[in-house]
Amino acid sequence: MRAIIPLGCVAAFRLAPPLATPPRMRSATSSSSVRAAAAIEEETPAPLEPGFLSLSVGGKSLNGVGVLFGVAMSFWLVAVYPLVIVCGIFSTLFDKKHRRSMDFVVGLWARLSMLTCGYRPRLLNKEELPPRGEGVVYVPNHTSYLDIFTLSGFLPRPVKYVSKIEILRIPFIGWAMGLAGHVALRRTDRRSQLDSYKKAVDALKNGNSLVVFAEGTRSADGRLQTFKRGPFKMAIDAGVDVVPVAIRDLYRWHPRFALMPLARPRGVEIAVLPRIRVANNTPERILEDCYDAVNKALPPHQQGAPSP
Repeated sequence: MRAIIPLGCVAAFRLAPPLATPPRMRSATSSSSVRAAAAIEEETPAPLEPGFLSLSVGGKSLNGVGVLFGVAMSFWLVAVYPLVIVCGIFSTLFDKKHRRSMDFVVGLWARLSMLTCGYRPRLLNKEELPPRGEGVVYVPNHTSYLDIFTLSGFLPRPVKYVSKIEILRIPFIGWAMGLAGHVALRRTDRRSQLDSYKKAVDALKNGNSLVVFAEGTRSADGRLQTFKRGPFKMAIDAGVDVVPVAIRDLYRWHPRFALMPLARPRGVEIAVLPRIRVANNTPERILEDCYDAVNKALPPHQQGAPSP
């Protein structure tokens, strides 16, 4: 089975639908504006369409490539789950503050699942990563569920996520994340939010790194949305720095309306950006600096509005 999956993935990827051609822009007031706008529009890659051999599952599109991604994820989940159980017990008994063995298993599962389907993003600016063992808050843009697999599998540092509680309720996957010490957030419950905030600060103080999607939800069109203040106050309260991260062009392959990727992701990049120091800084200032850093590192078709 280990050999069958990659071949199946390759075969399905060749049948993936072509990128939709974006519409041309309306005429501008000057010829130079028209040429500039047309150039930007031509360079803007549109998200994939599901194709005619797709179906709807819970209101989300799923095609053959998505099924193969799901098979690969399920295969490796079953393969590594004995390690999840062993490492979960070990972490609970001997490494409750860090749970590094569980971080390793989660990263291994994500990496093997993606490599099996031919997906390997390019990591840029590796020298900007903090030393191993230093806790920081990573703040990436958020366009796809595949962001978590991308960072867990290919960011060479152990990380945990501040995630909505529904993710941790998924059988097997959610159980593994719970054993790894990821922080669950119930968005509609104020008391739960305060409790999750305290757990996140404690995790950072214990030397763990957290990934927090400061936009609060996935972008519908791939463009950067405004950031929330919470992650930056969290970093200040924990006394750890913020590391901005830009994930480029993943939205094309796994848009928000799709349950799984619609084709093998290609040309995806993870850009690690210079850290932002929290000492003698304010949440508002850090938010602005982080947003600007991520926004400038994204391609023009993913950039949001400039910060005020």
